[in-house]
Amino acid sequence: MAIEIKRKQNEPLNVFLRRFSEQIKRSGVINNSKEKKFFSKPKSKKAQKSSALMKKERTEKMNFFKKIGKIK
Repeated sequence: MAIEIKRKQNEPLNVFLRRFSEQIKRSGVINNSKEKKFFSKPKSKKAQKSSALMKKERTEKMNFFKKIGKIK
């Protein structure tokens, strides 16, 4: 995945660096490299199911709180 960012004419260096770093963050290059740095053991099916259930319960709870007006 190649990202090509060119400096615009008369663009200050700090603006160019900020634009470059934002583009890198959005592309996900850094996150992918950090994930691949170390091996992570895949979750078991039981752990996957339990985490999915917890996530579902949490989203339902947040939706309920939004509905009653406790969270904006």
